[in-house]
Amino acid sequence: MEYVAIGVIGLLVGLLVGRFLAGNNFSVAGDVVFALVGAFVFAVGLRVTGLAPEGGAGSGAVMAGMGALAALLLRRVLRTV
Repeated sequence: MEYVAIGVIGLLVGLLVGRFLAGNNFSVAGDVVFALVGAFVFAVGLRVTGLAPEGGAGSGAVMAGMGALAALLLRRVLRTV
């Protein structure tokens, strides 16, 4: 059930970023894909390494949001280089 929440958070972040940020070379679908991948990689990576906070679904949602934003930011930074 936690993976569903991570996916939903990644989807929402991708939709919001794709919809409201200007200068996007990818479509909204591209932003959603990057946000989903970033959310899963960040949340699962923190859990595997043992760095994830013990807080239940709330901490999973925060980690997913941070991962999605980090993936989108990294993509935008690397796209301008």
